[in-house]
Amino acid sequence: MYRYSVQIVIAALVLAGCAKQPSILPKRPPSINPIEQPKKISVDAYLLQAAMLESQGFMYGAAKNYQKAYERTKNREILYKYIQTLYKAKQYDEAFAAVQKALKQYPDDQTLYELLASIEYERGNTSQAIQAIKKAIALGQEPQDMEFLASLFLKQKNYKEALRYFTKAYRLAPKSSTAASIAYIKYFYLDKKDEAIAFLETHVRMYGCDALACRSLATFYGLRNDIEGLISIYKRLYASFGKKEYARKLAEYYIYQKEYKKALRWAKIVGDEKLLLDLYRATKEYDKAFELAQKLFAKTHDYNYLALSAMFEYEKAKKKDPKLLQDVMARFNRALKHVQDPVYLNYLGYLLIEHDLDIPRGIELVKKALQKEPNSGYYLDSLAWGFYKLGRCKEALPLIKRVYFDMNLKDPEVELHLKKIQECVKKEAK
Repeated sequence: MYRYSVQIVIAALVLAGCAKQPSILPKRPPSINPIEQPKKISVDAYLLQAAMLESQGFMYGAAKNYQKAYERTKNREILYKYIQTLYKAKQYDEAFAAVQKALKQYPDDQTLYELLASIEYERGNTSQAIQAIKKAIALGQEPQDMEFLASLFLKQKNYKEALRYFTKAYRLAPKSSTAASIAYIKYFYLDKKDEAIAFLETHVRMYGCDALACRSLATFYGLRNDIEGLISIYKRLYASFGKKEYARKLAEYYIYQKEYKKALRWAKIVGDEKLLLDLYRATKEYDKAFELAQKLFAKTHDYNYLALSAMFEYEKAKKKDPKLLQDVMARFNRALKHVQDPVYLNYLGYLLIEHDLDIPRGIELVKKALQKEPNSGYYLDSLAWGFYKLGRCKEALPLIKRVYFDMNLKDPEVELHLKKIQECVKKEAK
């Protein structure tokens, strides 16, 4: 929006070199004392002084030096710089007076109207800011002026006019930020949700999937719980940037859809071993799950992984021979000295019951699991099966009925237990 004279740029470069030597920088705003300085100060000296003050944050002092340089040169670029630094110094009334005076001399200056619009906005005069930026636009079709006008209409909640000028700006310069603004207005304020998404999708197809445009699309798809849309966007984001955070999102969305094989592919890219472990379990790749659980236990000494390795060792074995059962029990017994998770308690308890290894202890472990989660259908099923194994079928029957009928847990194993227990009760009744 602003252009600066070569002299100002040179002054800034000189100052940049000086800035590396903190000892020569004044701690307080330096000033030019007419008594101590030569009577006639060069324009370059004013510009250098202004640039030095500006670099240290002394905007008002910088503005005064730009003002003196302008008075000597009548250079319009320096005039812009003078008003701009007054604006940065938050001297809005003084900046307003300066730009009004300048407009009397240069009534068709687009940059002055741009400055006036910004100043009026900061003075709380949104309507006057709109009028000023409209005059700037009448003098030259600049996309940043269109965007500024659109943002002013947005502040006034005039969404149709805001959309109109954002659209004009987009036609002049199809930036992602402008595209996102158009889409947000359509989606949130004008109830044109499908149109907003279609517009952004078109922008992405034409200009590529940058972070802003695609993440805006992800926001819209997320609000609509459109998982397929989210997967499509995060695939494009990953293709564009290769960031693991996008691969993780894809893994999560595929898990949500229970497409564990696809989730596994993206989880491998992420390299999250805990996530991989869960997915190996979900996809029943117990060999890999067992190896990874052992690796994680060796790395972390977290006994949860030792317990999980026991579960995976059992699940992966085609033949449940005594040697395997002893090894699984040893892993569980060691782990349960450190962690008392109900899942592990029930798992070991059920094994002891199912394989007739130690039914009373199995029941004891299952009861401990139920103390932590009393409404778990799986744990109640284990307890009922334990009672059945001990011949206590009348105690087992109400438990298994509760699981099967009340909790609606009707998997094949529970159904088999129900039939066996019912048969047992009928035999006892004879």
